[in-house]
Amino acid sequence: MEERKDGGSLRGELFEDLPETPAGESEKWSPDFELIVELIGSAAALRIAEAFAGSSIYIPKTVLRQREHLEIRRAYKAGATYRELGLKYGYTETHIRNILHPKKTG
Repeated sequence: MEERKDGGSLRGELFEDLPETPAGESEKWSPDFELIVELIGSAAALRIAEAFAGSSIYIPKTVLRQREHLEIRRAYKAGATYRELGLKYGYTETHIRNILHPKKTG
């Protein structure tokens, strides 16, 4: 098992209340799971593992886009201009306007 940057092992962090793996038996964790532990901590990662073990999950980019659009709306209400928002988020002023004032369909 690979050592963590902080010197501990992932298994030790996740299963500190369980006995050690017998000598010669190694635990392999996917790089994705190790990254999850690094990003959100061992307790939250273990809860995700319990909920989704054996599954593939897809997290759509729209989750991030919705959050960004909310930030844009809040900044606009606080006084930011279309130009400022476009420069900050890498969008054209027209796209910023479309985010702030979506056209109704239907």
